[in-house]
Amino acid sequence: MKIIWRITKQDIIDANQKIIAQKVDPLDVFCVRRDVLDDVFDMFDKFKTSNDSQELLKKGAHLMAYIAWAQPFCAGNKRTGILITANFFHHNGIDLDIPEDGKELRKLLYEIQDDRSGLNEAVMERIIFYISKVMI
Repeated sequence: MKIIWRITKQDIIDANQKIIAQKVDPLDVFCVRRDVLDDVFDMFDKFKTSNDSQELLKKGAHLMAYIAWAQPFCAGNKRTGILITANFFHHNGIDLDIPEDGKELRKLLYEIQDDRSGLNEAVMERIIFYISKVMI
């Protein structure tokens, strides 16, 4: 499966701004740590994919996890990761049916965030499996 829609840094920033504008949490404020966002984008861009849909799934899952782990925004990182990844999949021909509360996925992203040494591969496998279950 060839990647049709490529994400830009501005796409990620725009997604975070939309999330913060919803004012789900009154303490949410918008700010970007651009150096961290650059690192997230570099990690995502280096994650190579072939024309295999499984590789596309892994690339999207890693994007979500990189954002949750690196925390490039002052607020809404996990929500931003979920939204931009859903958009990435949608524009590349895959839709996700994530429950509105996203409780299970957010729990996995908290686990990713808590391991400061790097992306925990065991948790990554669970995220990839979760996404594969909600693909439509």
